[in-house]
Amino acid sequence: MSVAVGLVETDLTVAAGGTVGCTVRVRNTAAVVDQFTLDVVGDAAAWAEVEPATMNLLPGTEQEARVTFTPPRAATVPAGSVDFGVRVRGREDPEGSVVEEGTVTVLPFVELATELVPRTSRARRAARHQLVIDNTGNVETTVEVLPADPDRLLTFRVLPAAPVLRPGTATFVKLRVRPRRRFLLGPDRNLPFQVAVTRPDAEPITSDGLLVQRSVLPAWSPRVVLVAAAVAVALVGLWFAVLKPTVQSTAKEAAQVETKELSQEVAEVKTQASEAAQTAEKAEKVASVAAGASPKPSASPSPTAGSANGKGPGSQGGTLDNADPETAADFRVATSASPTTANEFTLSTYRPADKKVLWVTDIVLQNPHGDAGLLQVRRGDTVLLETGLNNFRDLDYHFVQPLRFSAGQPVTVAVKCANPGTTACTPAAYFAGQLVPVAPAPSPSPSR
Repeated sequence: MSVAVGLVETDLTVAAGGTVGCTVRVRNTAAVVDQFTLDVVGDAAAWAEVEPATMNLLPGTEQEARVTFTPPRAATVPAGSVDFGVRVRGREDPEGSVVEEGTVTVLPFVELATELVPRTSRARRAARHQLVIDNTGNVETTVEVLPADPDRLLTFRVLPAAPVLRPGTATFVKLRVRPRRRFLLGPDRNLPFQVAVTRPDAEPITSDGLLVQRSVLPAWSPRVVLVAAAVAVALVGLWFAVLKPTVQSTAKEAAQVETKELSQEVAEVKTQASEAAQTAEKAEKVASVAAGASPKPSASPSPTAGSANGKGPGSQGGTLDNADPETAADFRVATSASPTTANEFTLSTYRPADKKVLWVTDIVLQNPHGDAGLLQVRRGDTVLLETGLNNFRDLDYHFVQPLRFSAGQPVTVAVKCANPGTTACTPAAYFAGQLVPVAPAPSPSPSR
């Protein structure tokens, strides 16, 4: 080997976002003038710099260079020790490179950001919120979520109450807010509250929220009751003033006509009966004169039976929207895409189980690090949403008609990263909705 290399400092400590350096000495041990190239190898190479990167040395001479480490203040560089090496290669002997090793320790830091989604809710009984906690630090931490309202008019339910936040991730905490008392009628009431995220030896982070409590009965219900009462009174008055006398008069006239017709029919029947009796008496006298009398047959009318057939009522089927909380589903799709200048997307997919259908009603797009590039939400190969990462940090979508996904058409988050340098893009997407079984196909009805 034609070079000797030595590190003045081998154990370094630096805070994330800070700078630390060490000195490297290079000596030309060959008998000719040579040019040496210096660079850093290992996990710390991405945030290390050597100055000068090249040096020309006469035989037997040496020169110092400065190696500077500047780890970014981001979750991409975890806290702890990182090994590195300073490599020196000569132009005259490129195969005979020399590497001197050292260690740089990145100090831990925690940086949190919170957002309450939605900030304002409206309900008669209970409202549901979600607290999104972003840990942009480089170390895992545990926090406690403490909701409170100044007037103590609300009760809260938090799940989980003490979440563990991994570095570079967003954690979703479910929050249910319920008024202690309800009221029957009246204007809406505004009930403010706060949600604090606390951890030891740090100031709490608070998010403000508002519950707009509605009355049990809608505001228009008294007007409807008054209008209905007025209509009922008007109908009663109309009945007694106009309809009832008219109905009674018409019924009386109809009864008189019917009685007259019945009287005429009764008189005709009596006449016919008298004539029939006289004819029968004459027939009996004639018969008694004969030698013997034959018995008189009796005739009885045979009633005719009428028949009727009816058809029973048919059944009516229908379906209901699946609002069973047991089928409620929510999940988060995280991405990590390297910068690229080509039209290439990095895909992250969530695929529902076979014979399951995912109906998505809410999508929250997250870009806590302010990455640059393009993000797409796809159903299989179909692009449903597309937005630039520069346009948002948090972006909500709520759908009246839910989006349908299945095992054959999964949820895919595609990212094309346009960050400068080598910093990866790490946006994420949160999905909420219902995961329900596929309805069975109706069986064919038997032919008759």
